[in-house]
Amino acid sequence: MTGLRPDVAHAATARWPDRARAWIDALPTELTDVCADLAVTPTGQIFRARFAHVVEATSVTGAHLVLRSSPDHDAVHQAAVLDRLACVDLAPAVHLVRQTQTSTWTAMDAVTPGTSLAEDEPNPADLEAVAIKLRTLLDQPGAPKAPSIIPWLRGRLIDPPIDNQPPHRGPAAPADRRAAIAVLDQLDNGASDRLCHADLSPPNVLRGHSRLWVIDPRGMNGEAAYDVAVLALKLSDDQFDTTRPHARSIAITSGADADRAEAWVTVVDAGTV
Repeated sequence: MTGLRPDVAHAATARWPDRARAWIDALPTELTDVCADLAVTPTGQIFRARFAHVVEATSVTGAHLVLRSSPDHDAVHQAAVLDRLACVDLAPAVHLVRQTQTSTWTAMDAVTPGTSLAEDEPNPADLEAVAIKLRTLLDQPGAPKAPSIIPWLRGRLIDPPIDNQPPHRGPAAPADRRAAIAVLDQLDNGASDRLCHADLSPPNVLRGHSRLWVIDPRGMNGEAAYDVAVLALKLSDDQFDTTRPHARSIAITSGADADRAEAWVTVVDAGTV
């Protein structure tokens, strides 16, 4: 069976010391059970992930699946949002969501060729395609029981997690975070309880043969305008001045509220999401 990457084991142990050991010990048996239930065999390919065991498997008919296991307490919400995104044809088809005593498993169709917008710089047609896909989210209810993005963002703004920051920058200045909290209070008007990806950065947008797919949602409800802001910020390499007009342009194409998308830029930038 495909073994766990040492860096993932170390990262999971550091983040969830109360759960990681049991998760690591149970992985071989749980992977065997998942493969048996899906009638697939691991190919030996392991995908890079920070806190999850992600492997490729194939069926006797040649279909390729991606199997993912994480000890994260919130992985069950990530799986629920992924399943909802698949139901509206934004994410690959999901074939299994399983919660065990140690982890949450998902199995979804593999994306081929599967290069991300982080690996292959997006062109204008790619950005238009992503924006058009975001239209699907505008009227979609949130995933049942998934938490709102609002408290998570407020927590990052009040007490920035030192161990969970982008590699090229640290927490925003206190004055910027206070200003962002005021903006977040205005945005918190009940409009952020809908289906959204909540981590729509270039590594999470993959190229298929004829279209783009999204993977690895954060597992929270929000709104399409928030996804627009995150995508614009990451495509602008976290440069605030260029992000705001970029977000407005994407929002107009997607049909999302451009004013809210621009306001969300202030929040996601100060929250260093």
